[in-house]
Amino acid sequence: MPTNSAHSEQLSNGRLRSEYYEPIPPNYFAPKPGDEVLNIGIVGAGIAGLATASALLQSGHHVFERSCFANEIGAAINMCPNASRVLSYLEFNFHRARPVTLDEQRLTDGRTLEVRRTQFTPDFKDLYGAPFLLYHRADLHNELKRTATEPRPHTSNVAKIHLSANVVDISLDGEISLYDGTKYMKDVVIVADGISTRFASKVVDSGEDLRIYPTGSMAYRFLVPAEKLMEDPQTRHLFEGEAMKMVISPAGDKRLVWYPCRGGELQNFGFFLPDDIEGFEDEVWSIPASREKFMKASTELHPDLQAVCGKAEDLKLWRLCSRKKPLSKLARGQVVLIGDAAHPMLPHQGQGGAMAIEDAAALGVLLSGVRSKDAIPERLQQFEQLRLKRVAAMVIFSSVGQDEAHRIKDIVRPFVDGPLPSCPAEYHMYNFTPNVLRDAMELLESNQNSARL
Repeated sequence: MPTNSAHSEQLSNGRLRSEYYEPIPPNYFAPKPGDEVLNIGIVGAGIAGLATASALLQSGHHVFERSCFANEIGAAINMCPNASRVLSYLEFNFHRARPVTLDEQRLTDGRTLEVRRTQFTPDFKDLYGAPFLLYHRADLHNELKRTATEPRPHTSNVAKIHLSANVVDISLDGEISLYDGTKYMKDVVIVADGISTRFASKVVDSGEDLRIYPTGSMAYRFLVPAEKLMEDPQTRHLFEGEAMKMVISPAGDKRLVWYPCRGGELQNFGFFLPDDIEGFEDEVWSIPASREKFMKASTELHPDLQAVCGKAEDLKLWRLCSRKKPLSKLARGQVVLIGDAAHPMLPHQGQGGAMAIEDAAALGVLLSGVRSKDAIPERLQQFEQLRLKRVAAMVIFSSVGQDEAHRIKDIVRPFVDGPLPSCPAEYHMYNFTPNVLRDAMELLESNQNSARL
């Protein structure tokens, strides 16, 4: 995996940064005479499923998504440069999705508001070929849906989304079975049904633990209109200025994190603290929240941050869960796992959505130019070869804060080639540098050249 020095034009593998980040034309992987056009079934229509549909359509395939399909719930998500590059390739309409470009990351004391560290980020596009963008989840999801279901300049193919489709089984030879007894045969089945997937057992080895466990942490999530925060003299100073900031404010074993979304109209907040949830064993993302308990928990914060918490609208509770360890396999037969179905991760690196977008790009490239459907299992193994160590490392890195790298260095070592990141700036380089489109293209070309020898 390529790495970079933050101020060097040359990457560690000898490649020039300008070459490695040179945009790939959207029609680069369009089918050529003799290429197979694949019929692909995607289970799930969240961020991973919709992005993958767009990438496969870009490569000329037919895509049929099956999902109970609900709109993304109200929260925000960041798309780091490694994901923004892919969205550009997919002809994603950034203007309609209304993201905010991150200008500054700040660490402040949650009790005193003393600024401990500030990092300015306007050079991300120069360093990594794409910006660091902040979205409302619903805006990102809606635009990904449009990208997958409406013609784009370089492809007239669109995904067919089958709503209210309860998938009860899949097989390694490509069969999808619905609750109503309907069965479909597909050349490839892509499992993108999230952290509670029922189908990972089809791919991994027998006995591998696929259960989701509480990590001991939870978070209250809420959105507040920026106008409401600016109207209050007690909270205005936290949000003044033109810079779009992501702020982390720890206070003992709690921390408040916030950043803007939806063109700056909303501020998104996450208040992380030890898990004291009772019941709701199967729910992890949107548990009903007690406003009284939330406000009591916030009393350790500075009074101005407590005032922010008092403005919370539509308060939700999120139990942070993960698997015991990363999966050992991502593909078997004609089935492949992506997104949270493959690698659910905690939010401490902000890379969960980005890894799903990278998965999409890799599949779009590695399933292009297929001359025989017999080659599909091999192509999916190439996907596993490219992605397995990358996502395993990110799952482990995401289990701790960026200032706690020492806690996981021995666990993550087998999955990382080269130096381990140990501070936010080094994590940025590790997380943002890889260009999955280029890496997948080079892997595919290398394997094709080897096959010709």
